[in-house]
Amino acid sequence: MSQHGARSVEAALARLRAQVDADPRLHAECQRARREFLGGSSGGAAAERRFEEWFLLERDSETLGATPSEVPSLAGELADLAGSMVGVFLVRGVDADADEGVEAIDLQDDQVLDLAVPAGSLRDGDLLVGRLYPGATGQWTPSSAAAVFRPGGPLAEAFRRDVDRLGLQRRLQQVELEHLLLRRSGQSPSPTAAIEDGAPLEHIEADLEALLRAAGCRQSASAVSAELKAAPRPGSVIGPLLDEWAFDTEADLEAVRLLLHRLWNAHHAGRQHEEAVGRAPASSAGAPLGERLARLLEEGLRRHQDVEDLFAQVERIAGIDPEDEADDDSADEFETDPAAAAVEGDLAPLVQEYLWETGRDRTPAAATLQQWVELQGNAAVPHTDLEQVNGSDLLRLLVHSYLAAAPGQRAAQVRGVFAELERFYAWAASTQDLTGTAVLAACRAAFVDQVERFEAASSLLSSAADGAAAIDARPVLLQVEDVGRDGFGVRDDEGENHWLAAPPTTTAHLRTGDLLVGAVAGGAGGSVLRGPVVVLPADARTTME
Repeated sequence: MSQHGARSVEAALARLRAQVDADPRLHAECQRARREFLGGSSGGAAAERRFEEWFLLERDSETLGATPSEVPSLAGELADLAGSMVGVFLVRGVDADADEGVEAIDLQDDQVLDLAVPAGSLRDGDLLVGRLYPGATGQWTPSSAAAVFRPGGPLAEAFRRDVDRLGLQRRLQQVELEHLLLRRSGQSPSPTAAIEDGAPLEHIEADLEALLRAAGCRQSASAVSAELKAAPRPGSVIGPLLDEWAFDTEADLEAVRLLLHRLWNAHHAGRQHEEAVGRAPASSAGAPLGERLARLLEEGLRRHQDVEDLFAQVERIAGIDPEDEADDDSADEFETDPAAAAVEGDLAPLVQEYLWETGRDRTPAAATLQQWVELQGNAAVPHTDLEQVNGSDLLRLLVHSYLAAAPGQRAAQVRGVFAELERFYAWAASTQDLTGTAVLAACRAAFVDQVERFEAASSLLSSAADGAAAIDARPVLLQVEDVGRDGFGVRDDEGENHWLAAPPTTTAHLRTGDLLVGAVAGGAGGSVLRGPVVVLPADARTTME
């Protein structure tokens, strides 16, 4: 794509954005999406442009029912935007004699791409993170908002290693790359990318000092700054400070939190790229539920572990009793490190304030809500502001609670957790003017109102593990596609269909779309389920991807 082509892309984006801005229905949705993408910070002009690309070209709009660029009434003729893709690209084979153009490897599918860039703008070993637009000559032009890391080799190896470890069967979206590489990890791109803050350290300390003095805090800004400088993670310092100040002072916690994060970023701006990125995605603590299920089941089968034991571990993935964990070596990799949970956003302080004000800080409700906070922080796209939390987020907590409970107690556990969420949202509505009616209603309809059916179906479909036969049948995720009187049809993630015989007393508890986690094996009369089976709502798939 020539410079003329690049200008055409900019003009097409501007036209599409103008049409979106003219639709009043999209104003509130755009603001919510901006908070989701940027995490409550402005992020600079380049980050705003990356948000714009994601919102217009990739994100499905709840209001429109499709990506804005796919809506005929909005998009019109926008050929210059068609076929763009976002990813992480390692530059190689730069020809010093060429006027323009370099080769880059797409680190998610190993495809080699020709990039149309000005001569000398990219070097061998640079890592490009962002969106590419296709040109008529077969070359791709990077977005003006793409970030460049130099040197990028170590970071590229860490990213490739972590993507391989995750085993994702899809490309990462722009919002995921923003959080994993450009924001959440504390990376510092080269000067060709955006610089997020840039304020002198002493200016940030002076602003913090003024806030602390006005609120009557005893700590000095310089002492807090020294703690942040020594901290490997901001949460280990910021979390306890905010808890203390929320209880003892009238400080503006949101303003203080932003200054504390700016201080930590200022101290750690020179951190090596690969150190942070190589660590964050590698941990399974923040992995989605489906990935963790698959990893646990595959490893257990490789060791010829009893399937019943495997499912016992699955049931303990969330809300694990520490005493039980100490006796189960294979569950160690799924422990959640509270320090790893994101502390940005208002959800954690609101939960703490709720527990204190209602006197529930020493009840089981405290553990339930703290687990919710940790799950939110560990998500691929952390929703750590209460306004960002959606029905899928609540469903993730309920599914974890469902699996953690003993068979026969799962429905009661889910209803208890949901009742606690209702109490919290009622408090937030009365004290913070933050309503969660729609979020709770979506989660209730998807899971809570049917939880007894899921529990009954799980019990009726489960059977005792049958030694080698159970091991030969690998547990998989299945979706119910058809329910008859004498059986039901399922499809696995490989696209293979199975018909499973079952009596009417069992099929009465199944619905098209239900998800099953279980082992399918061949029998004399066709496919059969062996060992424990867990039935989940169709919407639970969003918590597993």
